[in-house]
Amino acid sequence: MIKLIVAGSITQDIILAPRKNEKRFIGGVPVYAASAAKALGETIGIVSKVGTDFPVKNLKVINSLEADLNGFKISGQNSMVFENKYNSRGKRTQKVLSVSEKITFDDIPSVYLQAPCIHLGPVFNEIDLDMIPKVRESFDFVSLEGQGFTRNAEKKSKKIVHEPWINYDEYLPQLDILKVDDTELKSITSTLDLEEAIQLALDTGLKLLVITLADKGAIIFHENVRYDIPAIPTDIIDETGAGDTFIITFLLEYLRTKDCHYSGLVAASAASYKIATSGPIPNHTREDIISRLRDFDPEFKEK
Repeated sequence: MIKLIVAGSITQDIILAPRKNEKRFIGGVPVYAASAAKALGETIGIVSKVGTDFPVKNLKVINSLEADLNGFKISGQNSMVFENKYNSRGKRTQKVLSVSEKITFDDIPSVYLQAPCIHLGPVFNEIDLDMIPKVRESFDFVSLEGQGFTRNAEKKSKKIVHEPWINYDEYLPQLDILKVDDTELKSITSTLDLEEAIQLALDTGLKLLVITLADKGAIIFHENVRYDIPAIPTDIIDETGAGDTFIITFLLEYLRTKDCHYSGLVAASAASYKIATSGPIPNHTREDIISRLRDFDPEFKEK
């Protein structure tokens, strides 16, 4: 049985980096989720929509990731297209060039409702907030990528800006996991201080909070316990999708072990492989992920 369903837009990502040629990759949370799952030897179900402008070559990439595609649709004219521009320090500026159709609860195939967990991965408001209570009633475990509810675009430049999530305290208690980076969490809670943002999120009754911090690793909070997860050293080639790789690996390991610290370490190792790889196609396996962890921490023991 499929353990995990992932809902969100499959995107076309334009990557611009200093002293490098422009690159175009298929992207979006479902794609990086399927890639992470494949590396772990798992299969996920995908709920997503792309437009008729979606390149045929990208459909071949999706099929190669061996995900279940019962929830994948070609609908409307436009796909979600992002431009990701990185400076010499790896800081990203994003623009949204086109937007795909909304994803609703009715787009989830009935067969997917048998899965124990769903991860909502909106990247630009393609999932409405009313999806959260609906999936809460249907799935045992609900995870959310918070970025999609904090993003808007400037009209002229199309540059993505972060805005507060006004009624976050109404929805966070309905989740089992919120995954964000530090900037997104501060935006959600309308504060410039990360520690204050963390406390505001936890005060809602949120069960589990995962915060990714790029090259500083990640922080996980569960039942008033903090787990600091280190970043695993690697060559930096393409950081796009690293956060998605982290949370999907974490979810699949946590569903199996219920161990936050262990799952975070495995997720950090998986993310290090993504950062060292251009695009979404995995060139590593679970054995590679565990081996890198043992090299990093000789006392690490696989579960």
